[in-house]
Amino acid sequence: MTSSRAEQAPAAMIDRVSSLLGVFDGSRRLTLAQISRRSSLPRSSAHRILQRLVELGWVERHGYEYGLGLRIFELGSLVVRGDGIRRVAVPFMQELHLRTGLLIHLSVLREADILHIERIGGRPDDRECWQVGARQPAQHTAAGRSLLAGLAPVDRPDTELAAPPTAYGPRSLAELERELDKIRDYGVAVDAHGTVPGFASIAAAIGPTDRATAALSITGPISVLKPERLGGSLRGTAADIWAAAVGGRGGSRSRTVLRVGAPRSADASQRG
Repeated sequence: MTSSRAEQAPAAMIDRVSSLLGVFDGSRRLTLAQISRRSSLPRSSAHRILQRLVELGWVERHGYEYGLGLRIFELGSLVVRGDGIRRVAVPFMQELHLRTGLLIHLSVLREADILHIERIGGRPDDRECWQVGARQPAQHTAAGRSLLAGLAPVDRPDTELAAPPTAYGPRSLAELERELDKIRDYGVAVDAHGTVPGFASIAAAIGPTDRATAALSITGPISVLKPERLGGSLRGTAADIWAAAVGGRGGSRSRTVLRVGAPRSADASQRG
């Protein structure tokens, strides 16, 4: 084997391992056939790599299915612990959860996706799309749209406007722009029925509008989550997190639930 081929071999193997691990994004457990198909690796190669990853603790096998192993989560937790905004946000998220009884997320933009990096509270419905580590197209989530609204069109990540998960998400760039205009006017993003029918989310960017990279969101049954009642409280908590993150005194720490002009009712916001 020539030196150039010897150098290429490890890189090719790393690419294969990366492709294989990438298929678990947003999924809990997959069969060998599913992993082979999603990673575009031959079944025999996928099986051989999986066996080694199981031995190393990167992947766990459960019968005929595979899932990410504890070693992955150990490394992931080191990354998360090193994230300053998350460390600051968790106490505020816990307080917001206690006051609302609803699911609270901290999310960041990763290219054209929204990535959930922290979650406080159980349910709703424990869908995979709401788990820590799950990614969704930014334009189809309240958290993602709250961050996209602060970016100039030239600064936005390239978004392929794929079909939304339900009939209530934006289906064209024109619809998306109208949603972003609403967010800039109201200060919060609303997603009613857009991710899962029967559930709603509201989100607010953390930090200056044009520089925010993280968003705080509340998710719950649409019969319970009322944007006009919780929007002000959400924005206040997001402001407190930012103040604490930049070395302030934690903001006003006011916990009064304020009414805001954001979507006048859940029905009025169902197109988002």
